[in-house]
Amino acid sequence: MKLNVQTMAWFLLGGCLAGISPLQAQKQIGLKKGPNISLNITNPHKDPKRTYLNIGLLSHFPQLNGVGINVISSTVQGNANGFQLSGITNISGLNASGVIISSIANVSGKNLNGVALSGLMNIGGKRVNGIQLSALGNVGGASLNGVSVSGLINLSGKNAAGFHLAGLANINRNNYQGIAIGGLMNACGEDSKGVQVTSLLNVAGKSSKGVQLAGLGNVSVTNQGLQLACANYSEKNKGLQLGVANFSNEGKKGLQIGIVNISADSTAHQWGVINLKPKTRTQLLISGGNANKANLSVRFKNKYTYTQLGAGAYYLDTNKDFSFSGFYRAGLYISLTSRLTLNGDVGYYHIETLDNKHAGIPARMYAIEPRISLEYQALKRLGIFAAGGYNWTRTYQGNKFENKGVFEAGLVLF
Repeated sequence: MKLNVQTMAWFLLGGCLAGISPLQAQKQIGLKKGPNISLNITNPHKDPKRTYLNIGLLSHFPQLNGVGINVISSTVQGNANGFQLSGITNISGLNASGVIISSIANVSGKNLNGVALSGLMNIGGKRVNGIQLSALGNVGGASLNGVSVSGLINLSGKNAAGFHLAGLANINRNNYQGIAIGGLMNACGEDSKGVQVTSLLNVAGKSSKGVQLAGLGNVSVTNQGLQLACANYSEKNKGLQLGVANFSNEGKKGLQIGIVNISADSTAHQWGVINLKPKTRTQLLISGGNANKANLSVRFKNKYTYTQLGAGAYYLDTNKDFSFSGFYRAGLYISLTSRLTLNGDVGYYHIETLDNKHAGIPARMYAIEPRISLEYQALKRLGIFAAGGYNWTRTYQGNKFENKGVFEAGLVLF
């Protein structure tokens, strides 16, 4: 009975040891054994076995510390260190370091370090560091760092840093630091520190602390750098937005420069043709004078400044054929009393003379017109004004057409 107990004890102990050994081996070796058609120089006394030279058709071995060249593919169960060249794929169960070249894909279960060149993809299960060149994509499960160039996409599961160039997009889940150039898009889920350049759209999920340059638009929750595009949006603008249209909800620490600037913050700083804030007053002006005989314009009036867009008829005298102009004015005003204000502005006019060109008058001209006006608010939504100034009218070739004093009077609605 004692013998049987001892026998059973030794049997169970041996079984436990036998069970532990494969588990430990699995921690060291990432992939199971497979077919191996190759010639190898291997040290069998190392654990795991180390292969220093591998030349074959299809290889599968525990670890590479040297050179591996295969016609079809190379599969290393654990770590691959050195130079790998395969006709189709290079696969390592754990880490791959060195120079790795294949026509289809280079794949590592954990980290991919060094230079990776592939016809389609380079993939690292965790971190990818170094230089990656591929026709389709470079993918890092956790991070993608270094120089990544792909025909389609560079993708990281967490952070990315370095220089990334992609034909379609550079996308990472968390932070990006460096230079990202994407054919259509650059996107990061959190902070972008560096430069994002694309033809379509740049997106920073939290903050942009560098330069966003896009053909169409830039988007960030907080802009702390430069946004340059046709349209720029930031929830909090603490930097510079430069574009055709700029949008922000908070902007007292930033600046918007564009054709149209829109902010939900009354303290935002704006330079543009049209500047809109919560307290911007939009008014309609109907007027006439000795320049345009009839005018219709819209004025955007802020705390101390205003801009005005409009059009007028019969810029030339009424005894001539019909002519018209489009104009833009920008100016300042001060309140003299609760109902009376003094305005000063400068206007630019583009003039089309139409059929008058047949009478020897230039077909197109421009004019610069500074003026001063007094405005009286008769009712809450009705005012009147009278303005006087001076007008210089020139052809676009620089020839003088006329200089004259101008006056204008009209109504202010709303």
